[in-house]
Amino acid sequence: MAALLTLHHLSCLQASRHLFRLSTVTVKALSPVAVEDPPEKKMVKGIRVYEHGGPEVLKWEDIEVGEPKDGEIRVKNKAIGLNFIDVYYRKGVYKPASMPFTPGMEAVGEVVAVGSGLTGRKIGDLVAYAGSPMGAYAEEQILPADKVVPVPSSMDPIVAASIMLKGMTAQFLLRRCFKVSH
Repeated sequence: MAALLTLHHLSCLQASRHLFRLSTVTVKALSPVAVEDPPEKKMVKGIRVYEHGGPEVLKWEDIEVGEPKDGEIRVKNKAIGLNFIDVYYRKGVYKPASMPFTPGMEAVGEVVAVGSGLTGRKIGDLVAYAGSPMGAYAEEQILPADKVVPVPSSMDPIVAASIMLKGMTAQFLLRRCFKVSH
């Protein structure tokens, strides 16, 4: 906008005489500045729990997923593992950090965004995770990059998602609790 603006400015010439005059000041308007719209919120479908109870408390709805920060990735889930711990959180046996929450502690997905400064993970990688943070019952989620492991492209995501937490449980029982030898 290259238009000229005329501003009327009331200025005091001599305060002692209480004389005022209306002066006209011509000001050239600045070029328009591109104002960026705030980033659109990324919405995905996910299951939310607002109160403890049976399966009827699971609500399928739009949820916001942000952009990954330093050390984080955003993953588009391809398959999730269903576990009793998810039921325990839903029923209130275990307490979630906050309500409402998105259950699910095991998933396999494709990296779709990477936080700044992150190395070792890139868009398109197939990764798996088990444990915290919760949130696998969503189409996409933000994860700490150091909590995921690569999944070979030859492995079916459904198989990979079904073995993470169970595999860690078996390893814990056989190697740490009971120390079974080969």
